[in-house]
Amino acid sequence: MTINSIIDILLKLNRFKGVILENIDNLPKNIIKAELHRKGLKVKDLVELLKNYGENLTEQSFNNKMTRKGFSAVFFLKCMFALGVKDIKIKD
Repeated sequence: MTINSIIDILLKLNRFKGVILENIDNLPKNIIKAELHRKGLKVKDLVELLKNYGENLTEQSFNNKMTRKGFSAVFFLKCMFALGVKDIKIKD
């Protein structure tokens, strides 16, 4: 993911007029879930991949992060990098 991709994501998020904040809060979690599904991976696979990015999690601690509101953008990006995601498309 390039810095331009990240900037595009932030710009698109600014265009969510009238969307309930809860939906925006769930967007990163839903993107991670979708990427796991798309790649045919399970949480335990992502937990293992995240070790390469300095995250020493268990499946339970990962799931706890996913249920908390507003985990960090850094954690989200680590997940994207670990999953090999190059582009994220957010529809207006």
